[in-house]
Amino acid sequence: MVEAIKFNNQTTTTDWRLTSGYLHEGRSDFESAHILLGRFLADRNSEGPLVEKQLFASDGIFEWGHAKPLEKVINSQSDLEFLLLHPNLLRNCITIIEPWEHVGLNALGEDVRASKNVAYIAQKVADMDSVLLPVWSTGVLDPEIVVPAINSGYAVVVEGGDPSTYDASTWTSPACPREDMFALVEKLLISRSPTSAPAIFICVGTPTSC
Repeated sequence: MVEAIKFNNQTTTTDWRLTSGYLHEGRSDFESAHILLGRFLADRNSEGPLVEKQLFASDGIFEWGHAKPLEKVINSQSDLEFLLLHPNLLRNCITIIEPWEHVGLNALGEDVRASKNVAYIAQKVADMDSVLLPVWSTGVLDPEIVVPAINSGYAVVVEGGDPSTYDASTWTSPACPREDMFALVEKLLISRSPTSAPAIFICVGTPTSC
């Protein structure tokens, strides 16, 4: 994936798609996602699934907040409130929680933002949209509101990150102290029910980040 790039012009809620799906806009739902996932698992020969539309922007960038399909980034309480007014968006998406801006460095010394990989695979394989909650920058928004909302979707992905869960001194972001992240994860775990979205915890980064 393309390394993380900072942009002066970030997408806002006015740029968000209000219908689900990007490769087949307006035609993606729970049933279609499961059918496409099944086809992907059964197909071992195709060069790539759903090849009819490019996911990268016209300038070749695939970055959160730069362009569709990565336009849905919760950067503030108002963004969250907008999502709550459009519950269908949350029901037909994956929510990705970033505790840190990146999960480590690759062999070239570039920051690796694994959330883009998760979003790319979900969109490319099953045309499932993703919403990003970068708590390292926004802070942990009210878990009593956030957790029930994101539990209605396809899945919740909680990433690892460069700081270590075992070493509080590595959590240097003032917006998201380690204790706040623990509280969010705890709320997510204890809120599980048969109808909740699957919670997936991914550790991709330095060996101490898990």
